[in-house]
Amino acid sequence: MKLILSVIISLVCTCQSFGQKKYFENKFEHYTIIKDNDTINFHTYSKGDIASKKGVLLYIQGSGSEPFYKLIKHIDTIKTLTGEPKTKKYLEVHRTLPFNLAEFPKDYLLVSISKKNIPFEIFGKDFETPKSFYENDNLNYRVWQANEVVNYLSDNILKKQTKIILFGHSEGTEVVAKLGTINNKISNIGYFSGGGNAQYYDFILDIRKSVQRGETTEEESIIETEKLFNEIKDIYEHPNSLTKKWLGHSYRKWSSSVEPSIDNLLKIDIPIYVAHGAKDKAVPIESAYLIPIEFIRNKKSNLTFKVYPKLDHSFSIIPQSENEEYVEKWDEVLKDFLNWCEMN
Repeated sequence: MKLILSVIISLVCTCQSFGQKKYFENKFEHYTIIKDNDTINFHTYSKGDIASKKGVLLYIQGSGSEPFYKLIKHIDTIKTLTGEPKTKKYLEVHRTLPFNLAEFPKDYLLVSISKKNIPFEIFGKDFETPKSFYENDNLNYRVWQANEVVNYLSDNILKKQTKIILFGHSEGTEVVAKLGTINNKISNIGYFSGGGNAQYYDFILDIRKSVQRGETTEEESIIETEKLFNEIKDIYEHPNSLTKKWLGHSYRKWSSSVEPSIDNLLKIDIPIYVAHGAKDKAVPIESAYLIPIEFIRNKKSNLTFKVYPKLDHSFSIIPQSENEEYVEKWDEVLKDFLNWCEMN
């Protein structure tokens, strides 16, 4: 089973030289908030003057400790048509900020928040995640960060009344759901690739779907489910442990981050847009269907629910054969969302 992961996309580009300059960091403005003996770093990207924007899009990424951009240099030697060797230099770029900056709408200000002591951009593979990241890798800390950023934007950067829109992806959906219950400056919430139940339930769904596909017997599924229950019990018997881990994350993260997002979503009265890819293998779409059911049952009408039939957890089309290519649809999904925001 897969844990909800940050989006990682490879991009290859040809470069003339390899100085360790900041290829993406220089495209953003960078801000620091110091509060309660802590530091929050956030970043803005804008085409043109901020004062002319229709709104702010605050992107809340998923789990993990990757920076927004990681650049890895490559030097390959290839043969030309004449047989002469030629050196090709290029950069491989991994990014957890999924939007194509060249295509990002000029009417909006893009905002992103760095996780605790994670740099915006790194060059190479040598970065070691600091202990302070793990100590603060939990839902309440991320909500606190985002709340402070929203307040700072409203009080110090935005010159007129402007929509402040949240866009949470994967684990980021849990953050925007909880933030929506405490900050009244938010105008719209986008909830992308997130479930409605506590995340543990998704692992049960994965086991049951494996049985339905004929990959696991019922007897094996009972054993796997009991293992899962025992793991969860152990997490809550050692809720503050940073050394005990499950699926790459500390027990402290699990115990302090997993709660049913539906409980928070139902407390929100501003417009909410939930989008999910039907091919999502990280968060089963069955988990997301709980959200519209509960909104109907509670007679709430501020939800829009959209399914993308061909897309996966990262809103991309996964190739089914060697003749097909991986196709990103992030920019189309973002366009759909922002069009909805303008009407709601």
